[in-house]
Amino acid sequence: MTDAKKLMTLTHYLKHYETSHSKEVMADIVNIMSAIQVGAKMISKTVNRAGLGGSFGGSLGGGMVRKLDVLANETMIDAMADCHQVYVMASEESRDPIILRDDPGGYEVVFDPLDGSQNIDCNMSLGTIFGIYEKTTSTGGMTSEKNVLKKGTKLVASGIVHYGAATMLVMTAGGAVHGFILDQDIGEFLLARKRISIPRRAPIYSTNESASDEWDPIMKQFMQSAKKSSKSRKAMKSRYVGTMVADVHRSLLYGGLYLYPSSKSAPLGKVRLLYECNPIAFLIEKAGGKAFSLDPKTGKPVRVLEIQPTKLHQRIPFFCGSYDDIAELEQMYAKASEPKKLPSKL
Repeated sequence: MTDAKKLMTLTHYLKHYETSHSKEVMADIVNIMSAIQVGAKMISKTVNRAGLGGSFGGSLGGGMVRKLDVLANETMIDAMADCHQVYVMASEESRDPIILRDDPGGYEVVFDPLDGSQNIDCNMSLGTIFGIYEKTTSTGGMTSEKNVLKKGTKLVASGIVHYGAATMLVMTAGGAVHGFILDQDIGEFLLARKRISIPRRAPIYSTNESASDEWDPIMKQFMQSAKKSSKSRKAMKSRYVGTMVADVHRSLLYGGLYLYPSSKSAPLGKVRLLYECNPIAFLIEKAGGKAFSLDPKTGKPVRVLEIQPTKLHQRIPFFCGSYDDIAELEQMYAKASEPKKLPSKL
């Protein structure tokens, strides 16, 4: 068992967390994170049991995986139900906002309860993504989808929970990024990595290259150059789990790129803005990385956290990771989106 005397619990650490938030806001974040921790611990146990033959009534085919998604969603909702600081939630598994209280004001919590669930039958990593948006004093009436659609700049905290060989929660509350490992013996998340800083150059990239025929020319050009050594970097290697949380988690710790561009079959992108891209972009930026998307009309790069959501389940192209490499790709898109100059007539 981990020596708890040498490590601090997540709750205790947050009480001494250095951030620009007021004491009142941090007290609220501590309470909300206590509820999120409960949900993550329960999902971790469920995921571990799902690998045992017969635990969920047979082989984990599509229908059984769907049951796990629903169960994880219900687990997070139940964990947050008595958290009086939260008035509304949004989830990848729920079509509409989940209203806990009718317009008393409060925080909005968003989450993808079980990222990568399609991988569970082969015992690969899964994850949870979460974000806490700033407190709303009043919505001016009953809560609606419009009230929930906030820019990522309104986040006060976000994080991921990686269910791998160990369960690790990585989060920021607006300051430094820290990692906490779940000690299964005492049932607590304990501080394991302080001040995580993503390297400026990426040794690896994570993207679904099976869709490369459908990529735009800029993405294809960047990937060709990324695989070759240059004066500024070594050739990158491919590492792709297919679980967003796992790929981002590795990039945070060791440097890397997570790239999910649009394609011919998904011209607007596939990753959800409100509860996947925003929380991860917030986390990446606080660790010293960079995240951007593309304007669907102009093709110009735009900072993910500055995008105003128009729909609850809005999808976008998503590029994040080590700062210098993401900045290079961003510049390539910016140059390509510039109006072409016509030759002057003499």
